[in-house]
Amino acid sequence: MDNLTERNYFRQAPHIVNGRYSLKKSESDLVYMLLTAISKEDEDFKDYTFSKAELEAKLGVKLDSVQLRATAKSLMSKILEVVRDKEDWELLSWFSYFRYKNGIITCRFDKAMKPYLLDLKQYVLADIRHIIQIQSEYSRRIYLFLKERAKFGERKFDVENLMDTLQVPKSYKVYADFKRKVLHQAVKDINKYTDIEIKNIGTSKKPLYFEEYKPMRKVETITFHFKKNLSDLKSFIEYIREMHTNEALYQSKDGRMLKCSEKGLLYYADNALEWLSEEASLKTWEWLHENKPKLYIFQANLFENVKVLT
Repeated sequence: MDNLTERNYFRQAPHIVNGRYSLKKSESDLVYMLLTAISKEDEDFKDYTFSKAELEAKLGVKLDSVQLRATAKSLMSKILEVVRDKEDWELLSWFSYFRYKNGIITCRFDKAMKPYLLDLKQYVLADIRHIIQIQSEYSRRIYLFLKERAKFGERKFDVENLMDTLQVPKSYKVYADFKRKVLHQAVKDINKYTDIEIKNIGTSKKPLYFEEYKPMRKVETITFHFKKNLSDLKSFIEYIREMHTNEALYQSKDGRMLKCSEKGLLYYADNALEWLSEEASLKTWEWLHENKPKLYIFQANLFENVKVLT
């Protein structure tokens, strides 16, 4: 059985991140959680099996089988649309199979999703622990949109296209309502719960978190400016331990290459059996966190949690 509690990160191709779809919170909870079951080494989809107790522990909620069945059944009918242009589009389903028996859940992603979830050369990487705290599905999607452009620190949206991509209801199509109920809420959620901080480009008395381009009477585009929030040492350590084990982190002045083992322990590459002591390890983690731009993984833009399509 797969252990959902061991993985926190998931990858999606940019085409999926920017796809047209609408999910309820309970549905996106399940989708994002099950995406963490996919390993970057997986060459094909398999039947991912785990217990309801594991899923509940990961979500932080209690689920009954009736509720789980309703969510899974709804997800099986939800369409994800990838549009490259008017002559090139795809309609996809997230899953092709679900089963629940005696507290054990088995599911299978639809095989058409393989190019967007397996063996990815370009992807957006996200931490489920950030997303799961966000209640608004629109805020979750906007967070992932921004993650795709994490390397650049800004993203511009055509307002009508954004509304269409998010599949907002007719009541949100008036920009003033969309701004209040979707955009402002997204800023609040993203800044509070995630590793991204949307910048205030206004003043303390009159904050402004996105630029509005209004050539006539109508706002046509909006632009977010943001940066990565790396103030949390604990999250930084967890990220390295999960995503960059046995990779070169930093070379000391005496030429020794520092790495992190699969057990999460710091060691020097010239002696893999020589772990840093607990005291030395804590000081080293603090130094690495404070000097992130000097790390090899950061210089390679891997710590941006995103590879962007060129």
